[in-house]
Amino acid sequence: MRLFVTGASGFIGTAFVKALHKTHPEFLITCGVRKSSDVEELEKMGLNLVLFELNSPSGFMSAVEGQDIVVHFAANFNFLASEDSLFKQNILATKDLAYACLEKKVKYFIYCSSLEALGAVVDGNEESSYNPDERYGKSKMEAEKLLLDLHAEKNLPVTIVRPSGVFGPGDNYVLREFIESLDRSILNKIIPFAGETTLHFTYIDDIVQGFSKILLEREKCVGEIIHLCSDQPQTYREIIVTITDKLQRRKPFFIKFIPLFFYRPFWPFIVVFYRWRGLGYPYVPNAMKKIRASRSYSNLKAKKLLGFQSRTDFATGIEKEVEWMREEGILKKRLQKTIE
Repeated sequence: MRLFVTGASGFIGTAFVKALHKTHPEFLITCGVRKSSDVEELEKMGLNLVLFELNSPSGFMSAVEGQDIVVHFAANFNFLASEDSLFKQNILATKDLAYACLEKKVKYFIYCSSLEALGAVVDGNEESSYNPDERYGKSKMEAEKLLLDLHAEKNLPVTIVRPSGVFGPGDNYVLREFIESLDRSILNKIIPFAGETTLHFTYIDDIVQGFSKILLEREKCVGEIIHLCSDQPQTYREIIVTITDKLQRRKPFFIKFIPLFFYRPFWPFIVVFYRWRGLGYPYVPNAMKKIRASRSYSNLKAKKLLGFQSRTDFATGIEKEVEWMREEGILKKRLQKTIE
């Protein structure tokens, strides 16, 4: 069985390829990577590598030629990216790749969407209405819609997979930025809200488990939307307190009695400060709006359909990510201070 994986050098893509190569060598994996990708791990596994650029759809036909299955992880994951770049890379590129799969008679197409396509909903399931509040989430929503249309109109054999926020060793996204911010910032001593609204994160191994189950049981997944997420969301308070605990930093003080709008005039200065420090989320321009709305999702369908299990709790996952960041030198300065 021949398998083509786009975004194979990314966080989820690399973890998925490594696990599948180890446990199911019967799959002949071809990895789609960018010119700028770090492919050292993929090369060590002896896998076939081909150039795959979201901005170069002319190469999609040759990339999927002779493949039985395509798993599409590649995307622009930047929440602050321009609307034009998200449209081209997350919507048009997905459309072009799907048509290439139809043309070359690919037997199965797995699309890695995101629960940001649903956005700020509570207990959201696969039937919940779209409510994205980020340009990135909107781009994923539009890509989902066009794939569902192609499934209905042209029988595209697609499964749409919506992971929650993903974290763990190798993370280069939101929780890594949370950890770096809380480790390095002088502004993390006081948190200007009670922290009771929720986000939803899932450990990388559990996400990979879900994608692997979908691949192996693909007959029952065609035409389906499937959520991959942990059993419980995390409050902002839980996230911040857990991270500071694993960093061995003093726990911050949450201000419950001052309304968020009081901080609005100061927020642009906070954003500029964090940009200067090279830090990102959660101090982005629309963070004041986002922290008012909870995000939580259901994995019941994945459990019933696939036997999916969320095996790594949030605190254990954060401990593993912090350990990895220290080993990689990302938290090196803080670690040296701790030793001294």
